[in-house]
Amino acid sequence: RQQQRDGCCICFRVERVAFVPSIVRWCIDRSYVACLQFSSPISPFHNHQSQQQHRMKRPAPATTTASDADAESATWQNSYVSDSSDDGSASQQQHRQCFSNCSIPSCGSMPSNPRRKRPTPSEGERAIIEDLNALSIKEREEVYEDIHGVRGSGVVQETPEMVSRAVIDVWECIGRIKRHRKEAYELALMMCPAFVQDRAFVLMFLRADFFDVAKAATRLVNHFEVKLELFGVDRLVKQITWEDLDEGTRAVVLTKAMQHFPGLVDTVGRTVIIGYTAREDYSNQQNHHRATWYFLMGLMRDNEDAQRRGVVAIGYMIGMSEEKLSESMSTNIARETDALPMRYAALHICYNSPKLRPTLSFMQVVASTQTRLRLRAHFGSDVECLYELMAFGVKQDVFPVDSEGNLSTDRYAEALDTRRRREAEMEEARRQSSKIEYPRSIDVLFGRGKTFKDFHGNVLMHACIDRYKDNYRRASSREEKTTIVEVVVMTIKDSGGRFLRRCKDPMDGWEVVPFVAAREKISYTIRARLK
Repeated sequence: RQQQRDGCCICFRVERVAFVPSIVRWCIDRSYVACLQFSSPISPFHNHQSQQQHRMKRPAPATTTASDADAESATWQNSYVSDSSDDGSASQQQHRQCFSNCSIPSCGSMPSNPRRKRPTPSEGERAIIEDLNALSIKEREEVYEDIHGVRGSGVVQETPEMVSRAVIDVWECIGRIKRHRKEAYELALMMCPAFVQDRAFVLMFLRADFFDVAKAATRLVNHFEVKLELFGVDRLVKQITWEDLDEGTRAVVLTKAMQHFPGLVDTVGRTVIIGYTAREDYSNQQNHHRATWYFLMGLMRDNEDAQRRGVVAIGYMIGMSEEKLSESMSTNIARETDALPMRYAALHICYNSPKLRPTLSFMQVVASTQTRLRLRAHFGSDVECLYELMAFGVKQDVFPVDSEGNLSTDRYAEALDTRRRREAEMEEARRQSSKIEYPRSIDVLFGRGKTFKDFHGNVLMHACIDRYKDNYRRASSREEKTTIVEVVVMTIKDSGGRFLRRCKDPMDGWEVVPFVAAREKISYTIRARLK
């Protein structure tokens, strides 16, 4: 009875453009043409263009055609409607008038509000088309299932033997990467092998790339490169906690523009994260990137389901000005995404300003193929975008943005407080432990090789020695030389530096060497630099 009263929706899934004429003819014969809409999965921006050309019965301009297939489809739509109306029948004349006179937004002309101007296809969409054309039908199915949250999609069945073999293969693959491309990784491995080679840590990267060992190895190397740039040597081999953030980065986190909290999942239980970009502070990009890293790494480390199934990310850009998101920002975001152990099951961009279109297109171009194929953009008001997100499985009863665009922060604030308390307990336990897990940047390390020589603390030691080596050369007695060496040792210690060497088991960390051993190292280094 409800179908008799309200009608129903008929959806055609078209694998080939050649089938479009038959579908259009079928709709014309059954008087359904007034409600006909074309939505191409190839291009997230092409939907409106096809509909508008279809309504106005004019061919698409050559400069705004996403591909030859899209242009051919638009031409078929217009030609079939026009040709079918030439016999002058009342029914078909009614169809002909519908496209220009219908008051229903889905099949009539769009409102004249300039804010609602829709974008045209771009280089980003062409990149999506090329990626899709390179996929088989089965691979396309997997992409669509990921986006729409088909239960069981995008999950690799793991076994202990497979995981163990994959972890070993990752180390072998990293060993084949050229040294100049993995300097940060080598530094991290020297500082704390237990952190870098932790099985659970490496497994996050394998899951992010569907256990593709080569991609996981590259992502792991990139991880330490980006982390070194953002947080420096002292935090390279530790979990980033609230205490590691400076005041500017903490202020960005406290805007609560990036959110996830327990219960924020889609209809099939996948983790949903939201970035309310209109509220974010982009005045200092470095602070923003650190805050993003802190948020996402904490989420992935504590959420095994998100590691296995990926995350559904929503960039909520409604009300955001184009000045806030520069192309350099987009490039840095894409680089960070390739360095984090995280996989996008779907990425939705909601926006209402056509001026953001060039930046979004740029994001599509610089994104990885896997991310680009799963990106969908939604143009419209808050209500329209929320309804479109519902079609992709995002539940509105837990979504923190309402129909008027207001962001709720209560649940995330509670989750953030819980995380900060847990991190404070972890930091307190680490301080009370006598074990030295990793050296600081001002420590002097005992060891051989370029990684030890280039370590920041050892470089500082060489600079300190250079200030005293002339005095050492002019010293006439052994006692004077010993005094100079002891002065260098005490200068380094007074500045907070320690003289460290590895424990017998490298996984146990580092230990402080006796004063005599430190003095011998300084004496040997001075003599070597005087040669």
